[in-house]
Amino acid sequence: MRGAFGAVTGTRVEGSPTHSASTSSGSADAATSGRLRVLVADDSRSVRAALSQRLRDNFDVREVGDGEAAWQALLLDGSIRAAFVALSLSKLDGYELLARVRSSKVQRIREMSIIVLAGADDPAERARAAAAGATDFMLKTAAATELMSRIEVMTKLSTRREQLIESQASLDSTRTVDPDTELLAPQFFDKQVDKLISFSRRNLSDVAMICIRVELSMPQSETWDGEVEQRIKLVGRAVAASIRLEDFGTRTDRFEFCVATQSSGLSGVLRFAARLRKVLENIEAAGPGVEVWTCIGVATLSEELRRSAEELRVLSQKRALQAQTNRSRRIVLGASEGVSAEQIDGHADEGSMDVNLALALIRAGRASEVVAHLPRLLDQISPLIKLVRQQKELKSGASGAGPDTISAAGSLTLPSFSDLPRQL
Repeated sequence: MRGAFGAVTGTRVEGSPTHSASTSSGSADAATSGRLRVLVADDSRSVRAALSQRLRDNFDVREVGDGEAAWQALLLDGSIRAAFVALSLSKLDGYELLARVRSSKVQRIREMSIIVLAGADDPAERARAAAAGATDFMLKTAAATELMSRIEVMTKLSTRREQLIESQASLDSTRTVDPDTELLAPQFFDKQVDKLISFSRRNLSDVAMICIRVELSMPQSETWDGEVEQRIKLVGRAVAASIRLEDFGTRTDRFEFCVATQSSGLSGVLRFAARLRKVLENIEAAGPGVEVWTCIGVATLSEELRRSAEELRVLSQKRALQAQTNRSRRIVLGASEGVSAEQIDGHADEGSMDVNLALALIRAGRASEVVAHLPRLLDQISPLIKLVRQQKELKSGASGAGPDTISAAGSLTLPSFSDLPRQL
């Protein structure tokens, strides 16, 4: 049978070693040969053979006989840089194959150069192919020189596009600050917080992670997605402007931000979280006319000293999501606990140790590290101890029980106040 580009029989080419190698070789063969790979998809063996014969001088060629096989080849063979596709393919015609390619979630496939092969130059068919996403339109009877010039342009464009994508990905991976929000990039944020956690463990201080989930109330009943994104970026900039230089902030989700800070006490963390809420909600953080609502979750290293930055962040995110799900204005500290802005103490704890951190150290078998801080810890809990002693004295007076016995009601009396340092 005479093919479109020369006298080559379908039987001879189909059974030849050259054809077998082209259809079965994978990405590794193309990489070994150093040549770019192209796909030829046509129901006609003679057309495939003729095209392949002309292309093999400069390209590695893979042939398929139907549209479904062409789609599988594009999915599985990452070395293919361009494809010649007949419109009259079986199982999946050229238009359907183009639709799959252009709607693919894989960028390599979605941006693939597709050259449509047609038997005749039909203006309507050419326009339909272009509308479907064809990169170029060629007749199966086109001259070899035209074929080569077009495919060379397509493969060069594909290679340059991939190089640009790789360069952009490399740049994004090394970028430490998001230029849109002026906050740290997420991957760099976790690295910096891990360093902060290591420092805090060595210096017996605490680290707090504050997660803020944001909801926007827009004046218009309908807003386009791009406008919402711009408003959220403005919120991110407001967060960046509201934290100290020694704090770290990042955007962890479209409507979510996280801030890590070294803590000297839980009340200070809660006031910091409340201040961030006030900044975002009481000014036009998202631009004129947009109201910002926040749901906040807090997690601290002192809850569990072995947590990494990622684990601390995930815990704060879960608590912020809990607050949002419950439509709560409370700052969520744990699975069922929280505090409102009105409950936050107006005086900051000072020093490097608080009760939460002390208890965590004791549970971790590091009680010796707490001893030096006992006077400060006693100052913190002395109001609670005094209250317990008062209640004990009232019960002891009523029952006549001794100071170190168990009452008839089953309540265990506490040791004297002077013994508490030794007991801790």
